[in-house]
Amino acid sequence: MTVQIAPMGGVILLVTLIVGYFVHKHTARQSPTGKGDPVATITCAGIVLTALVLIFGGGQPTPPTPAGDSAPSTAPQSPGP
Repeated sequence: MTVQIAPMGGVILLVTLIVGYFVHKHTARQSPTGKGDPVATITCAGIVLTALVLIFGGGQPTPPTPAGDSAPSTAPQSPGP
């Protein structure tokens, strides 16, 4: 089964993974044990992911709007047969 990912969604995912990688490497250099901080990595990646989806919309197509009149009718409805 193939899952289709919109190009914009793929770019957002790629940028999020790259930012998470660099945050992990940065926290590993700052730590005396030499291990990265997974909490900071996940938090930063989540913030970047949320911001990019809010800014670019995640590549989801907008639903088509109906061409007809969308205002509700105020005419009385007749009872059914």
